[in-house]
Amino acid sequence: MPTRLAGTAGSLPAKAPGNSTMAGIRLLGYSPRVRAAEGGSAGCTPMPEALPKEVLPKASMRGKMKGLLGRLVGAATFELRLFGLLLAVSAMLLFVVGFYVEHAMRESLYAQMGQHAEVQARQIAAIPELVHAVRRRDLEEIAHIAITMKDRTDASFIVVGDEKGRRLYHPQSPVGTPMQGDDNTPVLVEGHSEVTLREGSLGFGMRGKAPIKDEMGRIIGVVSVGYLQDVILSRNVAQRGPLVMFLTFALGILFLSAWFFARSIKHQMLDMEPAEISRLVRQQEAVFDSIMEGVVAVDGLDRVTAINHAAREIIGDERASGAIIGQRFADLVGNAGFVTGEGSGRELRDEVVLFNNVQVIVNRLPIVVDGKNQGWVISFRRKDDISSLSRQLSQIKRYADNLRVVRHEHMNWISTLSGLLEMRYYDEALQLAKMQSETQQRVLDYISGTFVNPHVCGLLIGKYYRARELGLGLVFEPGCRLAGLPQVLKISEWLSIIGNLLDNAFDAALAVEERKQCITFLMMDSANDIVIEVADTGCGIDERLRDSLFERGVSSKPGGERGIGLYLVKTFVEQTGGAITIEDNEPRGTVFSVFIPKGASHADI
Repeated sequence: MPTRLAGTAGSLPAKAPGNSTMAGIRLLGYSPRVRAAEGGSAGCTPMPEALPKEVLPKASMRGKMKGLLGRLVGAATFELRLFGLLLAVSAMLLFVVGFYVEHAMRESLYAQMGQHAEVQARQIAAIPELVHAVRRRDLEEIAHIAITMKDRTDASFIVVGDEKGRRLYHPQSPVGTPMQGDDNTPVLVEGHSEVTLREGSLGFGMRGKAPIKDEMGRIIGVVSVGYLQDVILSRNVAQRGPLVMFLTFALGILFLSAWFFARSIKHQMLDMEPAEISRLVRQQEAVFDSIMEGVVAVDGLDRVTAINHAAREIIGDERASGAIIGQRFADLVGNAGFVTGEGSGRELRDEVVLFNNVQVIVNRLPIVVDGKNQGWVISFRRKDDISSLSRQLSQIKRYADNLRVVRHEHMNWISTLSGLLEMRYYDEALQLAKMQSETQQRVLDYISGTFVNPHVCGLLIGKYYRARELGLGLVFEPGCRLAGLPQVLKISEWLSIIGNLLDNAFDAALAVEERKQCITFLMMDSANDIVIEVADTGCGIDERLRDSLFERGVSSKPGGERGIGLYLVKTFVEQTGGAITIEDNEPRGTVFSVFIPKGASHADI
């Protein structure tokens, strides 16, 4: 027999007499508003013409409470605000899920109880004894069967009626009275079982109805099995218990999770507030851009993560920092092997390299996190800035050396002259004065006439007197000739080459016990090259150091500050495309020869 569900929970019948519809709506949680005034529509409340005066203090109080709440939120720490936000969002989501689950459980309960009532009604209607009793109108037998079945089931009531909807059995109402609810028509006319929500004489409840048919299939009565509202609500409450416990447990877990998550975030932020972090970042950016050296941070994949204004200015990149971050450092500076090439895994200190054809002095230090290298911090500045300082220091040092040497020479000469005068050897004193003056003038005339460049002349005069002070002799080859210095090197670099070669020769000559050692110097301006040659008669070069002599830090002499001079000489010579050679001198010593082409292009430094 087909079954029709009419008026289940959430789907009330279109027509319901009396207050049955209102009661059904109340059961489902709805509360419609009645008419507010005569002629007004349901659910509408007339708007007052003016706000009553007693409402104004309440509105002011609400404004004060909102202001106080805003100040409290502003004064709360980031940890508490994050915890409150996470807890509020989680609790809201949990409430929504709980409400949905509870609603689904209630709907399922109504559907299950309606189905249960319908099945029971159909089973009771099919009992043969009940069919015979209804056909014979045996009221005692009908009552006996109904009471027996009521005791065997959990139903709130069982009602039996005839084919016209009059009661044949009812727990409280007299026999022969019509059944209430107006929901028997589909059962008695069409012969379908159904489930309805109606208000009956016993109260509001869910009723399952089934027709009673005789052996010929004729409808002779109806059975109604019902569950009252209090029974349904008690079962709904029993179902809510585990759900409430689960939601309470979940809320506790969310509380702890939100608290520990907020604590973890605050710990990762070094226990600082966002405002403090923002202020610190701005300060670091200001400090970063105020550094006169170029500073670039690079990650392990050679990508730029930070760059300051000085670095962009040195490499000639006018873009903003944001446009550069993320690019490969090798592409930025045009030096592919600096970060990823050979030797890129070690620290660098004061190395001279080229960045976009700009010669810079660079330092490279690793960024180590938890014992692992996460990238590099690269700082650099133009070499000509250092060269300018170096040139000034070299000039001051040279002037000081010259003054010290001249002072020493003059003190010896004046002491001798003073002794001769004391002994009244006037002629000898006059002859000594003339001889000293002629010797100095001859040296000055030779150097100034042979080497036109005043800087070179000043350096050689200082080195000449320095050699005399050390007990050495500085001899100039007859072929010396210098009309001018080409622009392939700066004047400070020319002076560095000459000065370092002569100092190296002085040290080598002083390393032997014999005195009166001579250093021979040649500087010649040929057709295509500038040739510089320095020969000494010192200790020579150890064969084990000959191949690595020009490397930084390598020296045949003891001391931690050695190994720089020849490294600079080689750097400047290679910069011009020139060459430097080392030969053994006869009978002993070393000859350094430098060849610098005049036409070589010089890097813009």
